[in-house]
This record gives sequence, structure tokens and C-alpha cells, in this order.
Amino acid sequence: MKNIFALMLLLPICSALSGKENLPFTTTNVDSLNINRSFIHTQTMLSPNADSMLQEFQYFDGLGKPVQTVSQGISPAKGDLVSTSTYDSMGRISKQWLPLHVLGNNGAFLSDPFNSTVKQYADNAPYQYTEYDHLPESRIILQQDAGEAWKKNPILTHYLTNESNTVLNCIRYQVNDKGTLYEDGVYDPGELRVIQSTDEDGKSSYTFTDKEDRTVLIREMDGTKQHDTHYVYDIKGNLCYVLSPMYQESQDLSLYAYQYSYDNKNRCIMKKMPGGNLNRYAYDKADRLICYQDHYQQQYSKWIISIPDQKGREVIKGVSVSSSINVPPISNTLVYAERYQGEGAMKSGYIIHDLLDMLNSEPKEVNYYDDYSFLSDYESTNTQQSLKYSFEDFPSWLKNKEKGFSALTIEPVGLQSGKRSYLDNNTYLLTALYYDKKGRIVQKRGTNHLGGYDIYFYSYTFTGLTKGQVHIQFDSNKKTIVAEYYNYEYDGGERLKQVIYRLNGGQEIVLAENEYDNLCRLKNVILNNGASTLNYNYNIRNWITSIDSPFFKQKLHYTDGAGSPCYNGNISSITWQTASSGISGYKFSYDDLNRMKDAIYGEGNNLNENSNHFNEQITGYDKNGNILGLKRFGQTSQNDYGLIDDLLLSYTGNRLLAVKDNAVNSAYAGNFEFSNGADKSVEYNYDVSGNLKNDLNKKITDIQYNYLNLPSLIKFENGSNISYLYSPEGAKLRTIHVTDKDTLMTDYCGNVIYENEIPVKLLTEVGYVTLTDAVHHYFLQDYQGNNRVVIDNNNNVEEVNHYYPFGGVFASTSSVQPFKYNGKELDRKNGLDWYDYGARMYDAALGRWHVADPSSEKNYSNTPYGYCFNNPVTHIDPDGKQGVAIPTPYGPLPFYYPLTRTQSYNLPSDQQIMRHTSDKFAELGQMITDAPKMSYTFGSLLYYQVKSAVSPEYNHQRKRDRKAKENLDKNQANVANSIDTNVSGMMPNGDPAPKRDPNDKSKIGKAGKKVLIGSGIARTALELTTPDPTQDAYDAHTNQVVGKEEYSTNYIRDIFEWIIEQLKD
Repeated sequence: MKNIFALMLLLPICSALSGKENLPFTTTNVDSLNINRSFIHTQTMLSPNADSMLQEFQYFDGLGKPVQTVSQGISPAKGDLVSTSTYDSMGRISKQWLPLHVLGNNGAFLSDPFNSTVKQYADNAPYQYTEYDHLPESRIILQQDAGEAWKKNPILTHYLTNESNTVLNCIRYQVNDKGTLYEDGVYDPGELRVIQSTDEDGKSSYTFTDKEDRTVLIREMDGTKQHDTHYVYDIKGNLCYVLSPMYQESQDLSLYAYQYSYDNKNRCIMKKMPGGNLNRYAYDKADRLICYQDHYQQQYSKWIISIPDQKGREVIKGVSVSSSINVPPISNTLVYAERYQGEGAMKSGYIIHDLLDMLNSEPKEVNYYDDYSFLSDYESTNTQQSLKYSFEDFPSWLKNKEKGFSALTIEPVGLQSGKRSYLDNNTYLLTALYYDKKGRIVQKRGTNHLGGYDIYFYSYTFTGLTKGQVHIQFDSNKKTIVAEYYNYEYDGGERLKQVIYRLNGGQEIVLAENEYDNLCRLKNVILNNGASTLNYNYNIRNWITSIDSPFFKQKLHYTDGAGSPCYNGNISSITWQTASSGISGYKFSYDDLNRMKDAIYGEGNNLNENSNHFNEQITGYDKNGNILGLKRFGQTSQNDYGLIDDLLLSYTGNRLLAVKDNAVNSAYAGNFEFSNGADKSVEYNYDVSGNLKNDLNKKITDIQYNYLNLPSLIKFENGSNISYLYSPEGAKLRTIHVTDKDTLMTDYCGNVIYENEIPVKLLTEVGYVTLTDAVHHYFLQDYQGNNRVVIDNNNNVEEVNHYYPFGGVFASTSSVQPFKYNGKELDRKNGLDWYDYGARMYDAALGRWHVADPSSEKNYSNTPYGYCFNNPVTHIDPDGKQGVAIPTPYGPLPFYYPLTRTQSYNLPSDQQIMRHTSDKFAELGQMITDAPKMSYTFGSLLYYQVKSAVSPEYNHQRKRDRKAKENLDKNQANVANSIDTNVSGMMPNGDPAPKRDPNDKSKIGKAGKKVLIGSGIARTALELTTPDPTQDAYDAHTNQVVGKEEYSTNYIRDIFEWIIEQLKD
């Protein structure tokens, strides 16, 4: 009877929808579908007059379970994509069928899509299969991804308890009342829950949780060798210690443990990283992190400060000197800043309240909100005039386009209106932001470090996608350096179709054109006005299998090919070919932690010709993933090949101590190899924060760093040096190379590159333009975004590159530009041979970074200096602070482009990297918040979540940030924009794309819900806005929160039929 009563309560809800109102748009005639089941029909308007829309039908069975989703007309051929789910006898999803493409279906329900799906994929198992145990919790015990090949290679999950003296044993670590770690035997049998996860290749890991559901141990197995990461909590449940796997080999907390301390409010106030880097934190009365200090800054009593205004928005970030070595006494004060008519603190235009005991503050960033009064604060008349909203400097050759950019501007109440960014050379950059009534940036104006200024104009589609962009760069005399125009065209599925480009009033060209297959995957990228095409193919798992163009071809093999089959997403072999060379490739092998062991080079179809010429082999790792031995083969003379590097690496903790090279031969003609310039017991030294100070092998005598741990000066033994200038966000602005022969100054001003004050290159989304002759050059890239071939606008091949797996260039034609591996800039001057990834510099000769990972607490079990979890085959690192697995590329650079941009240290964010690849790939947005262990399932990655084992400071900060984000920076969200390859969620110039204003009632959509009862039609219009004010336009569109929903005529009947069934039972 209780169940029936609950069902009867649904009836008033249905009758509440009986008000009549005609909706202001037409819709599919749902009555003509002749459907005998409940459904929800969602329409998302793509234009203001509703002549273009996205439509989706979600169908339900009699028990209300979704059984089929039909995306009507979504494919390029205007066909439907039909996704079907089937259930087991317990009502649990058993099979999720891959999308079926159907022409002429018009959104209708397909009663039997199964045979057609088998035929479409030419595979007997085009579905994802899940099996459960028989307990009430319905725990998953088997997951089998799509494809006949995976039937015998599922992911298995076993639910166990701990035991003694087996692989299921667990040491009990505890923390006493003084915060000291001690070992207290082992856990009693049955005291812990254990989940054993085995991937498609039979590789197992174990997660141990206690009775409070806290993770206490993650055990990964490499054969019989255990790699244990322990998590230790205090009596309050705070995470106090994380013991990395090497701790079990050498119980040294200073080298192998993450250590945390808390105040009486359970806030993390101290963090000690492996290697001894001690960080301290100070919070104010409102529980906001105000001061932060790393180990290096402690030597000088310096603190990084972050000051909010009265609304909690960060307005000042800088470096201050304390009069004491102690933590600033601010825990009982409320620290905030407010606008001031005079100079204020640090000449910022703010005064700061109750920041005690802080002297000689040096500003780094000052943010302004709500108005533009900051423009009149100590700025010259010329600067004020240049940064005011205007169309006077809009290019005359684009006057016919001006109307599309002339959106009505509003006062930026609640939005960031501008910013000052202070540079290390005692100057600052000033930026002003202007918005339309929907809170989207329509103009950005800012000074640059060369004394000029940049202006950006933006226009948008109805749904908030970037429609157009104009960028103009002026020098200090207001002379135009470059003026460029981008126009973005989208198809009916809001997929980027075409990028039209015009430079300095020249001829308009189609910079790139995208074509998609019927499953909406990127199929072709057409470059250079249609003169060059890259074709992409995929397997049933949507893993890319080939890239094909006249100039570069690549094939990726997973379960087939010349290597050993891999079912968990590892690549077993790769082959490639250029127009001037035959087939080359690698066969790969991996250990049980998915770390690369051997990359065996070969040529020909089966890679059995000219074998071993360019092998790269890892002979050993320690338990934290530090490379112990590396062998590299290469060209040793004009006709000979052999071992060029035979490296043995030694460490103190995770920090490199020395490298011994036992190879006799050297690389021919100065080709890539390890530079063995010393033979000492200590060849590498680090500062207290874990940054490399010198490298005797490269003859580097000293490296100095700024407050972001970015190198500001590198000195060499021969007197040469390299100096760097950065923005406070970490974007590289200038590099100066000084040798005994000459000096080269390279400036990175937006997307314009200068050499010795002369503009020489303009970076575009698909390559660059040489400004001396206005010639376009295009990057042809492989599946990782490595620049393989460079062609000009006449399809002349200018550069060809071949890479070792860890990034070294082993064969290349003449080098015409510096962007190589992962699209990153390679600096070979003075023998540096480092790639600049933004947050860190990468040394491909050693397969490691020389600065600790700023995100190391997201993956405790790995060394903070390791590159991409030691799997450079299936991973890339977009910005130097996060390894990203690449199971399903959807284009040439769908995850992290533009790699050639000078990126900020803290941008793009984790979610920005994954923006706008594909709806099917949205799972990767969790990549950073989860702890990834490489195992692929259901077309994406399976992550083992470490529920309680998250960095306390990181977790605490995330909670504050999440709360603040609900009220702040609505303009800083990321919309899909520019080009599919520019998916970092930034504007094409690298700025954060704007966020919708939830207070703007003009954007409220109409959601119409129609319920047919008998022969009567009743409608009601419900006003909906984005329920999450932090959602941007693309998020809102993806989640379809602004749309129209319709319910079928059978909805009420289904409820009553269910009631009758309950009565029978």
C-alpha cells in the first residue's frame, strides 16, 4: 500500500502541468511518431527565432528506466544517433550499445536496433557489458568494453578483506598525540575492506579502506613486487602522512613522505613534501587562505599573500616580508581590501585591513571589479585613451564586419573589469575587460611588455560559441604590427566546421575546415585553403588508429600489429611514413604498472628491417618511478648505428644525484643524445624547494628562480647565460640568450614572436605566419600533437621530425622553427636541450623534469620529477603540471592546443584541457580530481578514486574555491571557441572565455512541458535559467538546461499500469 500511495502522489504533479500556453516555436509532431512508450523530448534552441535547434528523445520502459536516447538529425548526414541500454532481471544496466546511425528516423524509437548496430560496426559485440554480484548493493564485478576482442579481456573487480602474510596484508601506521608517525603491527584479518581491480591485460591493484571508508593503502603489483602507498590519519581523521612506495625500501620520512599538520580548526597549516620542501599556510578569521610560504621564501621571511575584497574576490596577490619568522598572526582578524581614491597599499588603489606584521609588500597581480575607475589611477592620458571601450581602432578593412562586434556594453557590476600584472623588471601591464549584457567579453584591451598595446574584439553565436575575433597589436607609437580576423562557422550539431582567417587586410583564406563522420567524430582536417588534408580513422573503442595525409602517415596498433597485443589502452606498436621516407616505427613493451620498458625501432611493414637503429629502453625503475637505467641507440657515423647512451642514474630520494654514461659511441653530427660533461659523485644540486640549481653535465653552474619556481636566469660555465621574463601568471614574455659571439632577445607578445625587437612570427591555430613575407606555414601533427612535418602555403615540405618516445629528435631535416615534441618549444642554444612546457622545463635526454611537480599530490605514488607516469606513448603533459592519458583523440590537437602558445603557469585548468573534445569524452574532466591508474573502460579511463587520500591543503582550498566560485568571476568560464584544436576553454589569444550572467533575465529560456491526457492537449511554460551559476554557455548547452521538453501521451497510462502491477503483486 505504501508503494501505491507514493505513486498516487505523482498525479498532482501531472495535473499541475495542465495550464495552457502556446510556446513560441514549432516542434516535431510527436503524435506522428506512433510511439507506445513514455519519452522526454528536449529541444535546444540554436537561434533566436528557433529555426535551428538540437533535438533529443529519451525513451523509458514501463518502470521508468531509460532504454533509448535518440539524437535527432545530429550527424553530418542529418541522420539520428540511437543509443540503447538493456537491463538484467534485477533492473540493472547490462548492455550499453554503441550509437547507431539511422537515416530518415526523425527521432522515432527503434524497437530492434541490435542487428543493425552489429552490421554497422562489423563486430558481434558493439556494446559495453556489465555484470554485478548478487548482493543488494549490486556491486560491479565485471566490465567488458565494446568489441569482440574484449570479450575475453574484461575488467574484473573482486571484493575482499585483508589477510595476514599474503598480498592482502596491511601494515598499521598510526599517529600519536604529538603528531609522530609510528608502526603498530598489521591490521587484524577482516578489519579492512579490499577491492582488487584487474584490467584488460591482467594487471592488478588493491585498494584497502577502513571502517570509516578511508583509504589506508593502495597496492599496485609489478609481477610479485608490491608498490605500496600508505595513507595515515590522526584521531580527528585528518590525513597526516602519505608514504610513497619507496618508503618501504628506505624508511626516511624526509625523502619519501608527504607530511601535514593542522590547527585546532582542522585547517592544514604545514605541508612537508618529499625532499624536505616545507610549506606553511596562514588563514584569517573567515577561513580564507591569506598567506603562503614555501621553503625557499622562509629563508627571507617572505610570504605570498592573496587579499580578498569585501565580497570575497581576490583583488591583490603579491609577495610580502614579515618582521618575524613566525606565521603572521591573522587567525583572529578579518583581512580584506577595499577600493581607495588615493594610491593605497602597494600603489594598488586599495587599502588593506588587518594584514598584521607584513612589511615591504611587492604586488604581483591587482584585480579590479564593478567599474572602470582604475583607468584614471596614475595612468597616462595615452594609456587611458587606448584602453577605453571604442571602435575607433577597428580595422578599416573590416568595417563591413563591425556590426557583428558592436554588442551593447554594460557596467561590469559583479564582473572583473581590469587587472594590473607586475613584471620582474619593475613595470606592469594593464588590462581592461568590457562585456555585453550576457556577461561575455566583447572587448579586451591591454598594454604589453614592449610598450605597445593589444586589442581583442569578440562576437558570439546565439548559444555563446565564439563567432568572430579581431586582434590588433600596436607598438608604442600606435603603429599597427598585426591585425588579424578569425571567423568561426559551425554545423547543425554545433561542431566547428570552418575557420576563416584574414591578416593585415590581405586575402581571406580558409585556415582550417573540419569534416566529421556519421558518429560525429572528426574525420578530416583540411588545411591551407583545401590544399592539404589529414584523415583520421578509429576502432570500435573510438581509439584513433590512423592519420593519413600526402605528407605524413601514422598507424597505431593496440591489439594487432607487430607488437604484443594490449587491451587496456596501451599502444603495442606505431608506424609512420613521410613523403621522403619509408615506413618506420616502434614496438612497445610495458611493465605491470603500465610504464614503458622497451621501444624497439624497426622499418618496413612488420618493423623487421633495420632493427634497433633508434631504440629507447628503460632498464629499471625504482618503486617511485625514478628511472634507474636508460639505453638509447642512434646514428654513430654516416652509415652506422649503435648504442649512444647507456645511462645509470643515482638519486637522493627523488632528486637526481648523478648520471653515469657507459656508452662508447657518440651521436653522429651533433644529433640528440645525453651530454656527459662530468664524472662526479654529485652532478646535480637542488635548492630547498626542490628546483635544480646546477647541472655539471650540461656545464650549467647556476639556475635562479622566481616566486613561481620558473627559471629566471641560467648561467653556463663558459660565461653564456639565458635570462627569462614572465608575467605574474607565469606566461613567458622574453628570453635573452647571451653567448661570447652574440645576444638574441626573443619576445613573446601574445601570439607575435619578436627577435631583437623585430616581429618575425605570428602563431595561428594550425601553425604560424612568417611576418617578413606573410607566408603561412602549417604543422602536420601526430596523435600526440608532435609536429612531424611543416609545410608552407604552396605545400612545400620545410621540416620533417622523428622522435624517440621520450621526446628526443633522432632524425630531422633542416629546422625552420623551434616547436617540436608535443608542440613545445625546444631550446637547443648553449646545449640546453630543454622543452618549455609552461610550468616546467623538460629534459628529454633523461625523461624527467628538473623542478618538482606542482600537482604531485594528485598522484602520490609517482616521483614528482617523472614525465607522464613513465608512459610517454599514451600520455602527454599539456602544461608541465599534469600527465594526461590519450585514449581517444578526436582530432589533431583536441585536448590541449595551442601547444605553441606561450601558456600561463596556471592555465589551462584541468577542465579547460578537456573542453569541447566530444560529449563522449567528457569523463576525462575527472582526470585531475581522481587518482588515475591506467585502465580503460567504456571508451574512457577507469580511475580508482582515493576517497580520503586527497592532499588536505588541496582539499581545503578546493572547498573554499568551490564556495567562492559560486559568486565570483562569472566572466571567467570557458566556452567552446575558435577551433576544435583550440579546446583549452580559452579565447584564441589565450584569455579565459566569458561566463553567462545568471542575473541577466534576458537570456532565460522557455521549457515547455506537454502532457496529453485523453484527447486534450495541455501546455505550460516554465521559466528556466542555468541552475548552476558557474556554468558557462557551453556547459548549459551540453547539459540542455535551456530547452523544451515534451512528454508522450502514454505517460499517465504507464503510471496506472505500474500501479495495477503492484496490486497484482
